[in-house]
Amino acid sequence: MKTPPHKRLDSRHNTRLRWVHSSRLHNSHSLFFFQSLQSLTVTASLFPSSRFLASALLRPIDFSKARVIVELGMGTGAITREILRRLHPGSVLYAVDINPAFLAHVQRRIHDIRFVPILGGAEHLGLFLNQRGIDRADAIVSSLGLSSMGPDLRSHIVRQAADHLSPDGVLTQYQYLQFNTPGPHRFREKDFLHEYFREVDAERVIWNLPPANVFTCRP
Repeated sequence: MKTPPHKRLDSRHNTRLRWVHSSRLHNSHSLFFFQSLQSLTVTASLFPSSRFLASALLRPIDFSKARVIVELGMGTGAITREILRRLHPGSVLYAVDINPAFLAHVQRRIHDIRFVPILGGAEHLGLFLNQRGIDRADAIVSSLGLSSMGPDLRSHIVRQAADHLSPDGVLTQYQYLQFNTPGPHRFREKDFLHEYFREVDAERVIWNLPPANVFTCRP
């Protein structure tokens, strides 16, 4: 029995859609891998975040109320797309990244009036917000590799985030477990975050490469 022409067309269309999605995903992963090799102290990983990590990072945010959200370390947009998928129609996402290749990649793929990409370092967060007439953010989602940064830089970044978060806002940040090994110089991210935030909770995400701890911080 022959397959009807319209079903053959549907099959070809679906196959093409799967190929396009797979190709875009491969390009994103390849870009992240090669760019991260050049700036591993910032990204702290060679692989984009998984949907499980994205879910853990975004779950603490009340998207029905959050009107200004900041993403620090946009990368190839894995978390960015998930934020936009949940974002209120009247809200804005300011996505900051220091890597122009990542910024250009995401701008080619995301066309959303709520999305405002910013090229620059997270240590200038206050300046970026002030230039846009914004005092505080309702939520900050950070994918920065704090564990691999110098102490002065990471302190300055987290201080900027704490100072520009609304009183009832939330910051989420993760740390890969590979950087959480025992030793005299071990970086205790939860203790570090407690220096800037009153409440810090942790959740482990195993289904990510590499696995990570997600920290939810509130003023």
